[in-house]
Parts: sequence; structure tokens; C-alpha cells
Amino acid sequence: MRSKRIQSELPSYEEDLSEYRKHLQSAEQKAQEDFDKTVLSLSGGALGISLLFLKDVIGPNPVLMPHLLFAAWLSWGASTFLVLASYYASYLALRRAIRQVDDATIRNQKPGGIFRNLTAILNAAGAILFLVGVACMVFFANANLKSKGEVNDKPKATSSAAASSSPRPNAATTQ
Repeated sequence: MRSKRIQSELPSYEEDLSEYRKHLQSAEQKAQEDFDKTVLSLSGGALGISLLFLKDVIGPNPVLMPHLLFAAWLSWGASTFLVLASYYASYLALRRAIRQVDDATIRNQKPGGIFRNLTAILNAAGAILFLVGVACMVFFANANLKSKGEVNDKPKATSSAAASSSPRPNAATTQ
């Protein structure tokens, strides 16, 4: 009698699957909610900082190594695209896992199937490209800050020195 009571208190296989399915649905919803925040953070933040750097730090000075800035922008754009693709792959993996639970094949197959692997690859590639963009921006900033420092470090002529060296008409010749 005691073993029957313990067995009835243990969750059944169907209850486990039902709870797992609820978890998958919750994870799916959370992934979709985080999507906009992540894309805005990656693209808006990095691009915004680089534009502010151009405007406020470099200003009217000539831009050195613009190819590094362009590479940073391309890397951040590609990173944003890969993050977008990874969220979609994650969505597909969760949908597949839900279908596997519904079909009772979840125990025999890898949950999420190939989309699970694709999500991991896209996430890693997106992170790497974001870091490549950061590195390009650091090198770009370094080159342009050095240049700006060299311009600012040049000795400036004082106003009195400039006044004495500029030709002025002779008082005798103007009369």
C-alpha cells in the first residue's frame, strides 16, 4: 500500500512533458521580448558612440583610417543581423521542441533539432563580430586621437610674435 501511495505522488511522464512544454513556451515568449532590446543595444549603442566620436572628438580635423570606422560599422551591422537570425533560429528551435513534446519524440531526439545548434553558432558569430567592431573602433579612435594630440601639441605662435613678424606699412611711406 505504501508503494502505491508513493507512486501516485510522483509526477507522471505526461505531467513532466506538460510542464516542460510550458517552460518552452515561456522561454519562447521571453526570447521574443528580449529581441528588440538586444538589437537596439547593439546597433544603436555602438553606432551612436561612433557618431558622437566623429562629431565631438574628431570634429573638423581630417579623419584618419576611415576604413577602420567603416569596418566597425559593417561588423556591428553584421552582428546585429546575426543576432536577429539567432533569435529567429531560437524561435524555430523552441517551436520544434514543443512539437517534439506534442509528438512524444522529445526523449528520442535532440530538443530543438538543428535549430538549437544554429542558434548557438549564430550567437557566437554575432558576439565575435561585435567584438571585431569594437576592436576596429578602438584602433580608429587611437589613430585619430594621436593625430589630434599631435596637432594640439604643436607650438602656437603668440599674438605678439605674430604681430611683430607680419609686415606693416612704414609710417614714413604712408604719409
